[in-house]
Amino acid sequence: MKLEYRNSIIIFTILLLVLSSCKENKASENDLETQKNYVKVITNGMDFEMVDEVKSGWTTFRYTNKSNEPHFFILEKMPNTLGIETYKKDLFPPFTLAFEHFEKGEIEAGMKEFEKIPEWFYKVELAGGVGLTSKKTTSKSTIFLEPGTYVMECYVRMPNGMPHTFMGMVKELKVIEETNGNKAPKADYNIDIASEKGITFVDSLKTGDHTFSVKFKDQKQYEHLMGHDVNLVKIENDSLTTILGNWLNTVDFKAFRTPVPDGLLFLGGVEDLPAGKTGYFEANLEKGSYVLISEIPNAVERKMIKTFSVY
Repeated sequence: MKLEYRNSIIIFTILLLVLSSCKENKASENDLETQKNYVKVITNGMDFEMVDEVKSGWTTFRYTNKSNEPHFFILEKMPNTLGIETYKKDLFPPFTLAFEHFEKGEIEAGMKEFEKIPEWFYKVELAGGVGLTSKKTTSKSTIFLEPGTYVMECYVRMPNGMPHTFMGMVKELKVIEETNGNKAPKADYNIDIASEKGITFVDSLKTGDHTFSVKFKDQKQYEHLMGHDVNLVKIENDSLTTILGNWLNTVDFKAFRTPVPDGLLFLGGVEDLPAGKTGYFEANLEKGSYVLISEIPNAVERKMIKTFSVY
């Protein structure tokens, strides 16, 4: 009996040590996340799971897409004191009706709905965000957030053409006056993007973890009523660039729908920023062929695409 008792005490002691170690490791992980100042954003289906408020300044979003669909999010700084309730009330009806008409082939009727868009919509400032991210993939992007109220959305389209925004992928984010004190990341490589020169980048680089800066030399509104951005895509072969460009052509109502064409892996990037602004994103690159591309109409023809290799 004494031997059994002693063995029980030893086993119990070992269990306590293991549990204590787990707690310490968990605490260390949490401390590390805090030190890196990540704002965690998680998508499980058609949602954004995250905090409602952050401090102003350089902000890194760690976006984990746990769903089976590709997603992204762009931040739109609202004018004055407007928020998500106004956004939904004023914009959801004309946009949803327009897309319903488009799906039926009623283009003129759909365009007529856009005339109901309120004036304040044209004062919204595009403020960056995380580029296209494939299913079961995590992306990280860093942008400078000014104080204000933002609406974040994903408008990748369902198989029936309806944007994810109207399926629940829209959220309000408050950025308060207090600053977070963060500094801009140190970039390993720089990407330039401009409406005339397109995307400028190196032809090749080594495998590993890299931080990229994206400098917006200018900005303009294209046919899809948005500006240019930069998305990183791993492609199985170079012949997919045309397919990729066609899929990103959102003025084609049949484009930008799921499922994504085979052979494309979206690894994040930086969404639309104003002229003169810089955003950052991180990526772990394995050997293979990659593309930097903007989600605009006729991206290939407009030189808004840059292929490069990783060795």
